[in-house]
Amino acid sequence: MSETRTERVHAYRQDSSIATQIYDALMTQILDMDLRPFQELSEARLATEFGVSRTPVREAFARLARRGLVDIYPQRGTLVSPLSVQRVERSRFIREALERPLARLAAEKITPELVSLLEREIALQRTFAGLGDDQSFLGSDDRFHALIARAAGFESIWDDVREAKFHMDRVRRLSLLSQERMFALVGEHEEIFDRLKARDPDGAEASIKRHLLSVVLELEHIQSTHPEYFGTA
Repeated sequence: MSETRTERVHAYRQDSSIATQIYDALMTQILDMDLRPFQELSEARLATEFGVSRTPVREAFARLARRGLVDIYPQRGTLVSPLSVQRVERSRFIREALERPLARLAAEKITPELVSLLEREIALQRTFAGLGDDQSFLGSDDRFHALIARAAGFESIWDDVREAKFHMDRVRRLSLLSQERMFALVGEHEEIFDRLKARDPDGAEASIKRHLLSVVLELEHIQSTHPEYFGTA
């Protein structure tokens, strides 16, 4: 008996849902550097691993390629994209354009509740840095910046920031392999917090700009330490 339209729609939605799960899993592994630049991704292996056909795997690969996180070579395979200085700088530029005005607004509108929440995240970051727990530190780092957007009255803008910062996150993951770097970031966050708490819009904006620029300034060191992860573009 031929497949009905309803059955075809259901199958399509199921494949799309599975593709999203595969996409999310692979993106997390790429951003966490569990999947390293230039590492080959096997369509057949992933299909077996997830217990699905190759179709949702191909869809996940296509979405990752649009994000610049994988490179698809027809008849050759799919590789995790190399780190790119140009992409990191572009991410930083977009992120700065969004976060500088957020910092200004947050300094003008911050409430005692948000002061307490930001202070809590900094305390958590000190703890994670002391433990050398870079994974938990990254989560707290993101929450700190999301709280600034919330203090500014534009919490949903953090979703746009997250979209812009994929390539910064990959480099950031490498830079956080040392406790020294984590403690340096805590210091930068404390500076931002102090300016927010003091209701100093100019100071908050300047602090967030320096903070975001520090990732790009560290690129040269990371590139010399891990040249095997970088492409030529």
